[in-house]
Amino acid sequence: MIKPQALNIGDTIAFCAPAAPLDTTRIILAKKRLTEMGFYVLQPVSLFRRWGYLAGSDAQRAEELMAFFQDRTVKAIFPGTGGYGTTRILDLLDYAIIRSNPKIFIGFSDITGVHIALNQMAGLVTFHTPNPMYGLGSDEGLEPTAETYFWSLLSGDEKMYQIPFNLYGDSLGVEVMVPGKAQGCLAGGNLSLICAAMGSPYEIQTNGKLLFMEDIGEAPYRIDRYLRELKLAGKLDRVAGVILGRFTRRKEEPPDNPGDFTMEEVLEQYFKNFNVPVVKNFPAGHVRTNISLPLGVPAELDTEQGVLRLLESPTVNKDR
Repeated sequence: MIKPQALNIGDTIAFCAPAAPLDTTRIILAKKRLTEMGFYVLQPVSLFRRWGYLAGSDAQRAEELMAFFQDRTVKAIFPGTGGYGTTRILDLLDYAIIRSNPKIFIGFSDITGVHIALNQMAGLVTFHTPNPMYGLGSDEGLEPTAETYFWSLLSGDEKMYQIPFNLYGDSLGVEVMVPGKAQGCLAGGNLSLICAAMGSPYEIQTNGKLLFMEDIGEAPYRIDRYLRELKLAGKLDRVAGVILGRFTRRKEEPPDNPGDFTMEEVLEQYFKNFNVPVVKNFPAGHVRTNISLPLGVPAELDTEQGVLRLLESPTVNKDR
């Protein structure tokens, strides 16, 4: 795996829109905060374009992303948000060019599609993190602990390269479903996006990996369907370990029928009897406590010590 250079004050961060249209107010606030920190933020004039429910045509979004990877002044690429659209541009990206121009790439939710593609097709370490619209540009800003991990990972501060299970206390703590210790490269992200690429050249490779999964706005039966798809495809057979985030449903969705499986029961059916370590309620993804994870970096999941620790730095601190 190729590691990007660490981010330093004064570096250039490029905002892009590879998925859904962006919220102007939030993006302006995110840019203001980053500028006040000392970064230079590059924002294309067409950033707030819209094409249906997408932030521009497939060609526009792919060309914008490729332009920033080729721009040698850009140190990091921050997609404004997820939503929907990244799977429509995966076959329009030039992974050889990206591999030759490694740089920090962040985001979560629909950005999972690009994370998997960049990890596997370009061999680039990427970062599953908050983004400009949800975190950096939120009214309240990044949650303090999430902010600490975000900047420590991107800046190469190795003191923060472990995440204790009790990071937010018992009420929000990580729970152990299957105890044990396992090592492997971190992979995954949003469950529905992982499944959206199945059967394609961008299908996630899970053998020997610590597989992270989370989702939002999904009823238990839909999470069941996604997990069954992965199971039938053999994607759960040879993982080194499983890290489950939060799985929540839409508030406006009607309640389950009496006797239906709960979300908890669905997860237990798939993972309670696993023969590798499994934890749940990990604070990453669609939660305010969105702890950043470097994808493609070796890590260790240790339920006895109650910690997820990185075994290597996800960035390099010197010029190539």
